[in-house]
Amino acid sequence: MKILIIHNKYQSNNIGGEDIVYENELLFLQKKLGCENVYSYEVSNDDINKFKLLFEIWFSKKHYKKVRAIVKENRIDLVHVHNFFPLLTPSVFKAAKDEGAKVIHTLHNYRLWCISGILYRDNYGICELCTQKKFSFAGILNRCYRKSLLQSLVAQVSFWFYRFTKVFDNIDYFFALTNFQKAKVKSLGINEQKIILKSNSLSMAFDVQKEKNGYIYVGRLEESKGIYELLKVWKSLDERFVLTVIGGGEIEEDLQKEFNQKNIIFKGKCSRDMTLSYISKSKYLIQSSFLYETFGLTIIEAMSFGVPVIGFDIGTRGDFIKEGENGFLCAVDDLEEVIKKSYDFAKYEELSKNAIKTAKLYENDCVIANQIEIYKNILGYKA
Repeated sequence: MKILIIHNKYQSNNIGGEDIVYENELLFLQKKLGCENVYSYEVSNDDINKFKLLFEIWFSKKHYKKVRAIVKENRIDLVHVHNFFPLLTPSVFKAAKDEGAKVIHTLHNYRLWCISGILYRDNYGICELCTQKKFSFAGILNRCYRKSLLQSLVAQVSFWFYRFTKVFDNIDYFFALTNFQKAKVKSLGINEQKIILKSNSLSMAFDVQKEKNGYIYVGRLEESKGIYELLKVWKSLDERFVLTVIGGGEIEEDLQKEFNQKNIIFKGKCSRDMTLSYISKSKYLIQSSFLYETFGLTIIEAMSFGVPVIGFDIGTRGDFIKEGENGFLCAVDDLEEVIKKSYDFAKYEELSKNAIKTAKLYENDCVIANQIEIYKNILGYKA
């Protein structure tokens, strides 16, 4: 069995969960199956030439030819695509299919239906307007792609073109990362028979600190992540409640000015290792995002350190956080009450132990072994 893993990386100054998952899966698949059986093909948004992209975003002949050659020369059985937009384009799906390989696409976002990929709009909330019409102009008019009218126009028209040319029909199966996402993409039109539930996984040390203090937020500083609501709640809490905020964004400076108080500590954008160190020393992680999200890497990372998670009961969070068992789920209006309840929670140690148990479900050895079995079933391999 020979596998080709494909990914369009984000810019190196904006590494996201998709990039982390891709690198992790590639490494462990090569470890399990051998480097001679697991190939990779990747590009980076660092190399975007905006002028060229205007002509190549519709169908990349260059990447079509390269991927098809790799599949043919190495007798690849299965091609697994993570992110394909904007450089690779769906040409990679067709290239794999034209050479007779099975094709899988992991749904790391909702971009097949929403050009922002998140089904959310600032000053509006959860937004599914573009999922309700075959040709919706909402994404363009609201500048949903990188807050640019021109870029939104190009992105939206490109996805109309993809659907018109039926290039997504070259995908045999879609990996959904949570039960919530599986139900969501089914409701958006993907045949249930083509959806396979397969979570992300992580390499985790389970290094639990003896002393953990305070609360921590990790994420981009933007409206969709609920950072305003979180800080407004914190403004009303006394100094016993200390919140560390890790992340950057356009509103970072404004937030620091508006919420300048001793019990809110802004650390800015930190390295991955530094971020994990801060998480491990915290008593709780707070997930205040208003987004559906598609997974919850930060949630799992926190739980691996025995750090329970407090999150809004939106989207995928219910797949990971079990109320009163490994953290707390709450409505937006109830956040302050839950924070106060969590401070001296009598069964904290039980929360911590259960958090570790939850994280262990997403260890690489278990998830990647299951992923390999899924590959084998798709290819018709018999035990």
